[in-house]
Amino acid sequence: MLSHLLKDTSVIVSTGNVLNVSELRKKAGQKPTDELTDCLRSTFGEADVTELPPNRRLITRRNNDLLEKVKEHPRADIKIGAKIFLNRFSEPALTEAVEKLFETLNVSYLDNLILAYHPTGASVVGNGNGGTPEPGDEEEEQEVKEGVIEWAVGSDNAVGNLKKLWSLLERYAGDGKIGQLGIADLDADSLKELYDASTVHPSIAQINLAACCVVPPQLQAYCNQNEIQLLTHSDPQELLPREVLDELDLASYGAGWTSRYQVHIKCRGVLAAKGFIVSLDRSN
Repeated sequence: MLSHLLKDTSVIVSTGNVLNVSELRKKAGQKPTDELTDCLRSTFGEADVTELPPNRRLITRRNNDLLEKVKEHPRADIKIGAKIFLNRFSEPALTEAVEKLFETLNVSYLDNLILAYHPTGASVVGNGNGGTPEPGDEEEEQEVKEGVIEWAVGSDNAVGNLKKLWSLLERYAGDGKIGQLGIADLDADSLKELYDASTVHPSIAQINLAACCVVPPQLQAYCNQNEIQLLTHSDPQELLPREVLDELDLASYGAGWTSRYQVHIKCRGVLAAKGFIVSLDRSN
């Protein structure tokens, strides 16, 4: 179904403002992966295609009012926040994700940007079978350790690579292009290591309560001591997993990175626009 759009090349899919799509508005409250899946389907269903040199395509949705919504109010009256999901260490991928946010929203400044870096191999159950459960694994998967965050389990040098990615984001902040930087799902020790190594410190820390039930006391104390805003979220570690790509007839593709942005009107706290940008890399 998508072969005429993809043409066996790597692609970037930009959903535009999904709030102006009636069938998507009716599904408010979806799980994040389900929401992204429906947004991609909608975009593929009414797609415009632009060739990107040397061998990529940009797929956008027709009848998209994103830029109109962004320009509807003075820039000082709106707040633009974004979250980038990355499941492999790649500085070029992170750079591209940030630049595509500026380009898509046609702005030069983001109020805040949160990085969710979950290197592949960091899964709840690392049985060495590529995610295939062994007898007894199901019970183990369902057991959640109260007040414990497990980040990047099974991934080598995860904190070291995160520091390199963070350094890249610091340059944007130093240039006045990003106001606040945030990080998702780090345990207290990893957050401290990142904080101590950074020049632009994380001012937002997100945690998924589904993964740890309650806020870990050590993490809460560290955030309080360092004036880090502690927020909760419901995003999975992998926003666009393999099974969802297969379901979308994208078996030959992998998610390079995904970003989600939101535009709020400050004085009213109203969500004016929301969308996703996804990089899909063609597998060899």
